[in-house]
Amino acid sequence: MKITIPRRWMLAGAAGAVLLTAWYAGSFFFRSRPAAASPATPSTPGHLSPVDILVFSPHPDDDVLGCSGVIQQAIADGKQVRVVFSTLGDAYTEAASLLLHKEATSLTETDYFELAKNRQQEAINAEGLLGVPAENLVFLGYPDGVLARVASAKTNAMVTSLFTHRSSTYGPIVTDYHSWAHGRAAPYYRDSVLGDFVEVLQQSTPERVYVADGADAHPDHAATFDLVKAAIAQTGYQGELRTFLVHSHGSPDEWPWPHAATPNRRYEQHTANGKTYPGDLPWPPDERVALTPEQAEVKRQAIMAHATQWNLPENKIPLGAFVKADEVFWANR
Repeated sequence: MKITIPRRWMLAGAAGAVLLTAWYAGSFFFRSRPAAASPATPSTPGHLSPVDILVFSPHPDDDVLGCSGVIQQAIADGKQVRVVFSTLGDAYTEAASLLLHKEATSLTETDYFELAKNRQQEAINAEGLLGVPAENLVFLGYPDGVLARVASAKTNAMVTSLFTHRSSTYGPIVTDYHSWAHGRAAPYYRDSVLGDFVEVLQQSTPERVYVADGADAHPDHAATFDLVKAAIAQTGYQGELRTFLVHSHGSPDEWPWPHAATPNRRYEQHTANGKTYPGDLPWPPDERVALTPEQAEVKRQAIMAHATQWNLPENKIPLGAFVKADEVFWANR
């Protein structure tokens, strides 16, 4: 199916206009916070402790949009939650331009690094609002906008970001997982990224995994889903898998619906101009999780904590539209 890419996904490159999708796009010890209902063994250097819920987020903020209600409820029940970020969201030209007060054409790799730094800190702040401590966040540090190229490469051909000009994992505030676990950064190779997904899943031994759906229109999201599925196949993981949708194919103004923050209304399917949204997933969804008004408000605050995204005027309505009376998920796809 042909994907129509919105204007805000149009990212400027040094060689001219380059179409890339980047919308919404120091050692560190990952320890699990003890909880009475679900005690966990703290992680040791290079090894992650078990958790109950494992969330794979393509960029900082996607997990907040898709399942922050679920995260809040799990924490309230004493469960251990770990969130894994595939990328740092470091290729979002409009966000970098606004953050640095610079024209898009004058942005440098240093500016995109500064964006990554901000987005990583925003993720820490937002997850803190949901109740997930910083030590339960894993930043893989793979390239925003071209993750699909890394994940789908048939051979280990090096991929270099057109924005940061990096070709290996990194973390501006929190060290990337591979450096923490193996003492060195991982090259942007398929074997590297899949290996990291496999290790995180295998060591976390979660009861349930959440990830953006493979039908998501953003290639980084679909790639993250594909990597999770490959890791599940490789590890023989027998737990539950739930997916959520951030980008529906077609107009970004038609999903989520209603297209506004409506904490007193549930997600709805609807039709516009002869097209049904979401059109690539069955409806009704396999699972609806009701949110209390208080949980919906915390979700709104967590979305706003991603200031590099929220401060873009064109993002306020579509981001706010994820604040609903429930969250919707699809099972084992």
